[in-house]
Amino acid sequence: MLHFIFLVITFISLMTLLHYEVNFIIAFVITFIILMVCNYIAGYIISKSQRKALDTDCDPERFLKMMDRQEKRFRRNDGALNRLAVNRAAAHMVLGDYKRAEEYLEGIDTSYLSEKNGTYLVYIINLIFCYYELGRIDEAELLYETKMVKLCPIGKRLQKSVDLLVGERYYFLKQYDLSYDYLYKLLNFELNKRQYMEVLYYLAQMDMIKGETKQAIDKLSKVAKQGNKLWIAKASRDKLDHMQMGTSKVI
Repeated sequence: MLHFIFLVITFISLMTLLHYEVNFIIAFVITFIILMVCNYIAGYIISKSQRKALDTDCDPERFLKMMDRQEKRFRRNDGALNRLAVNRAAAHMVLGDYKRAEEYLEGIDTSYLSEKNGTYLVYIINLIFCYYELGRIDEAELLYETKMVKLCPIGKRLQKSVDLLVGERYYFLKQYDLSYDYLYKLLNFELNKRQYMEVLYYLAQMDMIKGETKQAIDKLSKVAKQGNKLWIAKASRDKLDHMQMGTSKVI
């Protein structure tokens, strides 16, 4: 569809310029510039709608459908396909399918990723999260200590991702006091909805560990109601059901 729109724009631009007797080469250059601007605008709109689906609407299933359309668009661009795989992995992570996410990440050719634009950092963060969630703590720690500490986040968005990793790393290392303090402070920053739900969920886990049942229920209720299709929303609903039946267990 996008290719068709660009073809229409090309045709209209050339015909209009030639109609006004603009030199063909100049008309071609002007048309090329118009297409580049349109491509940039289209890319921005698509990227924004993708982030909205995942980070604001908390709908990883819709996000994956968007990735399907992007794959068709860039099916001959290996660099773009590898970057899309990073995004696919992120969607499967928030769906709770960490094994599938790991398979995507480990199949990526990292030569197509870059430290300069942050794609390599996102890849490393996601892979570390996968290892933690899959119980492969030693592998996660090795990656954190050898790769993560050498990478510098670019911009506020990536800095928030790093902060989340640090706080949740303490959780998986069972350093609950450090994790709680670190994650609780993040609630005062501008987190997107998905990140906010994630922080609440892990704080609730630690509330239960400390026996703060009421605080845990309050946080889990928010995640259950607002988390839409995130795996933590379903997990929160399940935990609340068990707690209401008096059968909840601290893990």
